[in-house]
Amino acid sequence: MAKVKDLVKNYLNAPAELGLDKLFHLIKEVQSLPPYLEEDSESPSVDPGEEKTFSIAFPKIRITEDFGKIGTEDREIIEKFANNITGETLEDKILALNNILTEKKESATIGEILSTMVMSEILSAIITNFTEAAGGFIFEGFLAGLFGGTAVQITSAEDIGADVTGKPITDVILNDKHYSLKLLGENTDVKGSFRNMVEHFRDFDHVIYLDARRVDKDQGLQFGEFLVTLDNFLDIFVVPFLKDVTIKEPVQVETGADLKRLMSSLIKNKQAIKRITTTIPIPQFGRATAFQYSPSEPTRLSEIKVNDQDLKYVIDVLFDTPSDELDAYAPFTVKYAERKFEGTKANTLFGSYRNVERLQEAIDEGNREEIFASLELTPGYVNEQQFVLTKKQVEDKIKNFKNIGTLMIGKEYMEKTFAMYADLLAQTITPVYEQLQYFTNNVNDYFLGVGNEVADQDRKQYALDAIENANKLATATQSAVEKIEK
Repeated sequence: MAKVKDLVKNYLNAPAELGLDKLFHLIKEVQSLPPYLEEDSESPSVDPGEEKTFSIAFPKIRITEDFGKIGTEDREIIEKFANNITGETLEDKILALNNILTEKKESATIGEILSTMVMSEILSAIITNFTEAAGGFIFEGFLAGLFGGTAVQITSAEDIGADVTGKPITDVILNDKHYSLKLLGENTDVKGSFRNMVEHFRDFDHVIYLDARRVDKDQGLQFGEFLVTLDNFLDIFVVPFLKDVTIKEPVQVETGADLKRLMSSLIKNKQAIKRITTTIPIPQFGRATAFQYSPSEPTRLSEIKVNDQDLKYVIDVLFDTPSDELDAYAPFTVKYAERKFEGTKANTLFGSYRNVERLQEAIDEGNREEIFASLELTPGYVNEQQFVLTKKQVEDKIKNFKNIGTLMIGKEYMEKTFAMYADLLAQTITPVYEQLQYFTNNVNDYFLGVGNEVADQDRKQYALDAIENANKLATATQSAVEKIEK
């Protein structure tokens, strides 16, 4: 590439018919950056006090739907930054970002720092400037760009060959896994088309629901996910809606064998055991004769009230003890909770509990034909209803739900991160982008200041300043290379 100084001089001495296309080509060649990267005009500053604040003219990528489209220029640019965010899964990538954001990483490279800042600023802009619906679409493309490679945003059924009407359940494919993404408020429900969910499984064997919930409106994002398959379909769309109703009168059994049969039946039917009482104390449990579930109470087994984990331990011990030995502590009383189906959202989606049982039988047998035949008869499918899961139902009732990480990217958090790397950035990145910004401004002022308001002498000064900026840019770039390559 020709020297920057020569490029500028050649342009200034060029004939008048040299057009704007040549100008843009010149600017791109000088900058060595795509035209859609913009730089802030603020100069770096570090306060002398103990608390340092730091700002830098980082490049800002315009937010675009092309992030999710393989082969576009915008996708190529975001992938260049994303390549420095290591990890195969979203959980890994959040961890890599937090390794830079939350505490100073002494071994961090300029690439890691710059990429983390740019990615965080994009996410911050999405949750600050867009509604949940509009931001969700942009977020899908951003996530595809973050993973790069074959990761792609799905915008229509044709993108994945799904046989559905309208947009499919899949929003993005990451590492060959189908994701449905939800950009949500702190307590927003998870919603979706029940019919489209059913149709999805005609072509694909899974979908992962990924929730990105805002933290303090625009200060961060908390990520969580759960897997939906045909095998766990009822665990997702029935179990979270059921209401546990404790029976009024406990059941009494006379033998150890009867106790085991009762507990086996309750566990199989997913009915929660609330209290087990023996006639006399069992030595293994000290003086206690009753164990009542109470999550907020102390967990020592010498006390009557126990949490869920300790009650499970009691049940395991009873199962492991020979039935004839248990007879010595009989009779037993058991109090449990029945799960109420009627009047719940599950009732609205499936119509009757018999439909649920028929579907479960087909799932257990692996009979796909019967599974879809059963689902097609449900009100949720026929009437094209939405399923609605509250945050509590998702996090507390869906067994495979997993919190995968939180990114705090609000202004206050980002300023602290800038401060941690202030010295390193001030020696390398800042001078380069600063001179790049000055050069761009002066070139623009030269070519755009063509009216009577700007004297020829002033316009010429803009050109001279641009040449000086170009020379300083070359020096700053060389210095940065030397520092980084040490």
